[in-house]
Amino acid sequence: MCRHLAARRGGVVVMSRWVRVQADILDHPLFANSERSESDAWLWLITNAAWSPTHHRIGNDVVPVPVGSVFVTLRGLAKEWNWKSEKRVRTFLRVLENHEMIVTKTDAGKTQVTICNYSKYQEGGRTQDAERTQDGRTKYTNTPNTSSLRSDVKAQAPAKPSVKSELMNVLDEDHSQAVIDHRKAIKKPMTVRAAQLLAAEFAKCSDPNEAADVMISAGWQGFKPEWVENRKSSTRREPPPKRGETATEIWGDDLRERGILRDEPDSYQSGILDVGYGGGHFEGNVRPLRIASAGSK
Repeated sequence: MCRHLAARRGGVVVMSRWVRVQADILDHPLFANSERSESDAWLWLITNAAWSPTHHRIGNDVVPVPVGSVFVTLRGLAKEWNWKSEKRVRTFLRVLENHEMIVTKTDAGKTQVTICNYSKYQEGGRTQDAERTQDGRTKYTNTPNTSSLRSDVKAQAPAKPSVKSELMNVLDEDHSQAVIDHRKAIKKPMTVRAAQLLAAEFAKCSDPNEAADVMISAGWQGFKPEWVENRKSSTRREPPPKRGETATEIWGDDLRERGILRDEPDSYQSGILDVGYGGGHFEGNVRPLRIASAGSK
């Protein structure tokens, strides 16, 4: 819900001090790589809102854009404002909405931001000479042109949330659709409430889109951040300890290194024990003594 920000005096709306600003002021190369402040972000929304009714292409759809509105995505705004996370963008938009500065509406994956009292920013410079006072204070009558936006916003019934729109609060459109398709594939289609809960879990991760990829690849119905860590730890298994060599094996290896014993360990029959006289060996044609255990032939 929007509220008017201009004060009334004697039945006339009085404008506060204002400055005419070019819409492309934020595009100056000097500021191109700098992180936008919140006031810059607010100014960006105002300057990019439609100043007259128009149409924009969103994905495969062409949608009407009313005066004072702009279609956005969290990822797109984070890029425009040089902010590091979509979560910061989402929080900032929520603050603006709580202060009745904007109204947001998400429908079928498209997020529309409407600037409250947009006519104040766009039409504020159009004054009538007869209404100027000597001290330079500008007054203007409360015409339908400056008061219609509030009624327009009131007339817009809040869009009914959908599964995709709830997921797109934290995921991009491709990942949102992928999650929906995954749930259908495992015969567990989502409700709007389930999408809200799932989006809340994705939002706890530094990269919600990557979290969605993990959920899909693992075949999970839902998602918890701790599941990812548990899955990683379960794959980290220590290799089995090496079995220590017996005295006979050590002796045999030594003989093979010296060329006394041929390197043919697979030729020995099972049940045959090699022993050496006193743990030593003789040079020449001496071979290890082989003793058959009981039951061997």
